[in-house]
Amino acid sequence: MRKILVMGLPILIICFALLTPIALAAEPINVFMPAVSVTLTGAPQQDSEDSEIVLEADDPAFPMPVGSEDGKYKLMIAGDDMAILPAIQFSTIGIYTYTIYQTPGANDLGVYDDSVFHITVYITNAPANGGFESTVIARKNDESEKLFDLEFINEYEIELPDEEVPGGEIELPDEEIPGADADPPEPSDVPKTGDESLIWPYILSFIVASILLTVLGLIRKKKTSE
Repeated sequence: MRKILVMGLPILIICFALLTPIALAAEPINVFMPAVSVTLTGAPQQDSEDSEIVLEADDPAFPMPVGSEDGKYKLMIAGDDMAILPAIQFSTIGIYTYTIYQTPGANDLGVYDDSVFHITVYITNAPANGGFESTVIARKNDESEKLFDLEFINEYEIELPDEEVPGGEIELPDEEIPGADADPPEPSDVPKTGDESLIWPYILSFIVASILLTVLGLIRKKKTSE
């Protein structure tokens, strides 16, 4: 009997050592991120736009909500509204960091909020029940203020209508310069080559001079004969 107890004691110790971690292991804890809202300002839009909010782990090994792909979870918010991201399950103590940002929309009149929210999740042991407890801290960009909810503010500019001329477009007639197609007049004081009217004055002068010379000659001859 004593021999059996001596042989069975080590076996009991080994079993107890194997079962102890299972008995003391804490159950996973579900942690929710801060609520996310989208506020629309500026000119009202006929068709409200859906906003895509992205939760991304700074380390691909960090836990993520169910439905995540490649370390990212995308949340769609319709128009001006608020939504809550799914819970993330943590099973070990540690410090986990995430970023939350908005994907810019496709509206040309939209000025989309490009803020980046930094989320830090602390998972620690709960001294009361031996489980886990969590602390979530959210900050915007490089600011030190702790936030309880996250808000993206998108502004839409006013669409200005195209200006139209009353009565439609006015076609202006082509301006014509009077006399632009007429040939320019020739100067009147420029003598034309081959103009015979300029020779007659010289001929007439020559004839008159000849007659005068003849008359003077006859008068002189008559005086000489007397």
